[in-house]
Amino acid sequence: MRALTAVLGGLLLVAGWGPPWASAHEERLVIGQVQAIDLKRNVLVVHDPERDRTVRLVLDPETQVQRCRRGLPLTAVQAGSQVRVKYLDKPGGGLETLSILMLPDRK
Repeated sequence: MRALTAVLGGLLLVAGWGPPWASAHEERLVIGQVQAIDLKRNVLVVHDPERDRTVRLVLDPETQVQRCRRGLPLTAVQAGSQVRVKYLDKPGGGLETLSILMLPDRK
């Protein structure tokens, strides 16, 4: 009886919390050029030349924008800007932007 109770208790814990990968997320980085930014839809599109891909990221009020350690509003990010974006790759598909670092233009 005691073993059955322990097994059932363990199953309830796993079922209640779900598998560990269901709530996991990975912090990632993309360095590239801003293709588009839509503040009404909270979307940032960055071209990643290193991996030859385009990354579509979600913006939120907590997204930080910085240049030379100064905080900037999201409106400072313009198409064509060089950026380094830190984001969370969440299970289920969403890419949540954590911070945007404005980089000097390459000339």
